[in-house]
Amino acid sequence: MKKIEIIELLAKEKRVEKHVCNITHCSLNEELRDLCQLVYYILLDYEEGPIVGMWEKGQLDFFMTRVIMNQYRSTSSPFYITFRKIRLKCVSLGEYKEEPRQ
Repeated sequence: MKKIEIIELLAKEKRVEKHVCNITHCSLNEELRDLCQLVYYILLDYEEGPIVGMWEKGQLDFFMTRVIMNQYRSTSSPFYITFRKIRLKCVSLGEYKEEPRQ
């Protein structure tokens, strides 16, 4: 089986999404969907040999779990820098209160 076929199967089975929900103890929201997309991107960007080897040995789920945990928990990960850091600093319009002008 080729890497692209493996990742396509993972996507059809929504395995990354299930792992993300298990690790974060949350249902999928906008931020976690971004995390899933980043994990798929990492898998697609990874070399074919290791992905196929992990798949054949039944180790790909462990690898995905480690990638998800590293991306979700690390403050220096691309996921944190690109998505979480910005969202943590943003204020929703419902929370925004304009100071009265004098």
